[in-house]
Amino acid sequence: MVPHEFIFQPGLWIGEGKVTFSASPEHLRFFTKWRVEKSENGLIRCQQQVEMEGREGDVFNTLVFSDITANSCIVELTSDLLGTILGKCVMDKRAVAWEFRGHPEFEGFEVYELQDNKDYMLHAEYAASDQLRTVIDGRVWRKG
Repeated sequence: MVPHEFIFQPGLWIGEGKVTFSASPEHLRFFTKWRVEKSENGLIRCQQQVEMEGREGDVFNTLVFSDITANSCIVELTSDLLGTILGKCVMDKRAVAWEFRGHPEFEGFEVYELQDNKDYMLHAEYAASDQLRTVIDGRVWRKG
């Protein structure tokens, strides 16, 4: 039994937070929407849309979770910017996290910590091949 509604149960999640870049002291606000769908073959597909303050055009990512057990799974990220990258996801009662390692252009992780009100606090860090880092902090919650 997977203990988390976020990612592992169908539904719509929304969120907001801030993005900071190592090349700048400024931060940008972001807004996100996750549409989670479960398929017949045991896969979970998530469509993520991210809108960033001051940036034209939204970012769209697809994450597919497979080989799901009580404490781990495989995550496949597909985006227009990066192509397709495989990663490992781990989970316990309080958190869901995944990381992408070994890709020549991109590495990083995301951690979603369950709160008492059933929201999730998000912390993520990514590094590009040029060693510029992106740090993301925010919150997601079930819509409706």
